[in-house]
Amino acid sequence: MITPEEAVKKILSKAEPLGVQETPVIKSLGRVLREDIKSPLSIPPFDKAAMDGYAVKAADTAGASAKSPVELKVLEDIPAGHVGEQRLRNGTAARIMTGAPIPRGADAVVMVEYTGRKEGGVLIKKKVAGGENIALVGEDVKKGQKVIQSGTLIRAAEMGMIASTGRTMVKVGVKPKVAILSTGSEIVVPGKKLLPGQIYNSNGYSLTGLAMARGARAKFFGIASDRRRTLEKKLMVTLNYDVVILSGGVSVGDYDLVQNILLELGVQKLFYKVFIKPGMPTFAGIDDERFVIGLPGNPVSCMVTFGLFVTPLLDVMLGKREIGLRRGKAFLMEDATTRAGRRKFLRGKLKEIDGRLHIKLFPAQQSGVLRSMVEADALVDVPGEVTELRAGEEINILHLE
Repeated sequence: MITPEEAVKKILSKAEPLGVQETPVIKSLGRVLREDIKSPLSIPPFDKAAMDGYAVKAADTAGASAKSPVELKVLEDIPAGHVGEQRLRNGTAARIMTGAPIPRGADAVVMVEYTGRKEGGVLIKKKVAGGENIALVGEDVKKGQKVIQSGTLIRAAEMGMIASTGRTMVKVGVKPKVAILSTGSEIVVPGKKLLPGQIYNSNGYSLTGLAMARGARAKFFGIASDRRRTLEKKLMVTLNYDVVILSGGVSVGDYDLVQNILLELGVQKLFYKVFIKPGMPTFAGIDDERFVIGLPGNPVSCMVTFGLFVTPLLDVMLGKREIGLRRGKAFLMEDATTRAGRRKFLRGKLKEIDGRLHIKLFPAQQSGVLRSMVEADALVDVPGEVTELRAGEEINILHLE
């Protein structure tokens, strides 16, 4: 058996980013940027008012207070989207709205809350310094500056940043096509009546959701029973995808046929079995640059191994800079014991206390308890030789995203 790091290395040694396509910025949420974004202009492109109020010469406000306001003559109103026509002289001001260009001669803005209206003029009730309440040209972004790096996941903020450079289209990574197939004669689709010995299929739904959440185009191909002909027919269809993910049928039982059939169909094995718990009987192979990943049938094992091995594969295919589940640290909230042996990935719930992350382990860590994945937002990475975990101990975690 190999370590999870060795397993990931074997998978990624065969992985490459897929193609690039253009998409409208307004539809780019959740896509992976495949070009550096440089701004062709400074942002803001001019000095602008950061507050509603009055553009003034700061020197004219010297000594101004609520009890002793300074009176200035108002030359004009400048709404957002308009440029002032007059240059401020000593003793003058311009009424200005947030976002409007600062008029010539002005070097500060007095917030409207510290002014009073007077016919033909304004009463300034507070002294301001030069540059106060002004957003300077290039304050956010300098012309030619790189604002977003290729490989970045586009969120709402990135969408806004790209749009602020004037772009309407952006290059993103092509979404990997992921085929998902559940195996097992005991599982049936939700909605059907359960017969004795049967359970509803959850892995097909979990894996489809995980793949879509990671940015892939996922299709669930249904359930194949533990029979060679059925498996072969399903696999021949799904091998036309970039990644084929199977759940179940990769253990060592008489009816666990998936690995043997894959090898007979020409899939080159990258590895089988990883020294972890849950998820030891994991298979990975490649066929004509198409990856075939066989995950364990237990629902927790299935989801954990997806996070450990499929997530980094999809990230590379999409062209992401940051690969795999995000790692971090947290402080354990309670004592816990575990058996020595395989490296363990325990489910837990994070909580911030006094500015530091803490984690509470889910009490039931069996690989069939899917509810632990519902409530968990992190995995605790426990070395195989560790048998005791102490409250307050800082431990390694993987964020479930």
